[in-house]
Amino acid sequence: MRTRRTVVVALLSLALVAGACGDSNSDDDDDGATGTTSAQSGTFAVPTSACPADATQELAAGEAIKIGISLPRSGPLAPFDAIRQGLEVAFAKTNDSGGVDGRQLQLIAKDDAYEAARSVVNVTELIDRDKIFASVGQVGTPNVAATRQKHETTCTPQLNVNTGFPAWGDPAAHPWTTGGILAYNTEALIWADYIAEAKPGAKVAQLIFNNDFGKAYQNVFTEAAADKGLDLVSTQLHEGTAPNIDNEVAAILASQPDYVLGGTTSTFCPKLMAGLAKGGFKGQTIISSTCASAASFFVPVDPAGDGVLVLTSIDDPSDPDLADDADVKAFKADVAKYGAGVNASNTNVAAGYTEGLTLIEILKNAAESDDGLTRVSVMNAAWNIDFEPPLLFGPVKFNGNNDAYGVETLEFVKYSAATKSMQRTDDKFDLEGKTGLYKP
Repeated sequence: MRTRRTVVVALLSLALVAGACGDSNSDDDDDGATGTTSAQSGTFAVPTSACPADATQELAAGEAIKIGISLPRSGPLAPFDAIRQGLEVAFAKTNDSGGVDGRQLQLIAKDDAYEAARSVVNVTELIDRDKIFASVGQVGTPNVAATRQKHETTCTPQLNVNTGFPAWGDPAAHPWTTGGILAYNTEALIWADYIAEAKPGAKVAQLIFNNDFGKAYQNVFTEAAADKGLDLVSTQLHEGTAPNIDNEVAAILASQPDYVLGGTTSTFCPKLMAGLAKGGFKGQTIISSTCASAASFFVPVDPAGDGVLVLTSIDDPSDPDLADDADVKAFKADVAKYGAGVNASNTNVAAGYTEGLTLIEILKNAAESDDGLTRVSVMNAAWNIDFEPPLLFGPVKFNGNNDAYGVETLEFVKYSAATKSMQRTDDKFDLEGKTGLYKP
């Protein structure tokens, strides 16, 4: 069984490569914050000495719980706005049942078009003007990096960000931010191990988004490939503003690889698959987990993505084999009731829905704590959550003392153009509790 062997190899390599991912993040300067541990419970608690007074004040009874999100609702990464739709479905369902601790949830969403400068403006407005209680699901590695300090200085939780940059798993130095998806360094290590086992000495080409997001894949896979004897024949970088990636795809094809890796995201994933198909590529393509939505990224270029692999942690609600699955049926019923016009077959909608339910569980746990519902109690609850939302392959589980990565149960899925859905492969990877803490 490949699961156990792959996990062991990835974990042995992780300590060596984490630092290589972190040094490109210019917002990683230590702020002196350190986590503290309760000797009695073993739970992680965020430091509060530098927090403003309102961070420890309980939200007034009946007051709305304002949750903010900055994400691309326009531009080339606009398909990720479906995450917002899933959040709104989860919030509406909870509000219909009385909310959290008698309080209604309110989502305030702002468009940043994946531009870090706009994210800074948005987050500043959300915190200073809109008085959000927390943010959730922010999209983009450079965007989170640019706004993390604002969350820290105001002690406003920045929860379950939709970026797998490994530096988000650093509760000692940056306790106000938690990651919400698979860490990119772990993903790249699994890619390397998978390829080395399937075809020793394989020729591999990479398409890399030229920012911290893409470099997290590039740096880790390049080192892992050398360790495993893989032949890295081409690495092509692209900018987020590029109208096309035709030249990059041509260079990749010219290198005649056995495997092509997509360390990119959103609309660049279908562009890569379409370009490879047009060029007659017959090898295996593997793309970023951020492009797992069949509806958003594969169906528009059918059948170019047929057989492409994606490492993911969530069921594809468009998979016909899951039509009778209880979780999928409940999700689709909730979308039909609370999300008029929302595409229930979109995995990004499903991801937002599970993130919403996870946030709601965090809020409930905070409300039940001795301190009641405060920003500090919410952050503490987030770092100590153990919750299995529907649709995910495993739990969302954090322990700020020793396990700072919440999504660690994974499987390769393969796109089927015939069914227009992602099919599970049984290539599974259970890393729960083993990724540890980020070490710059």
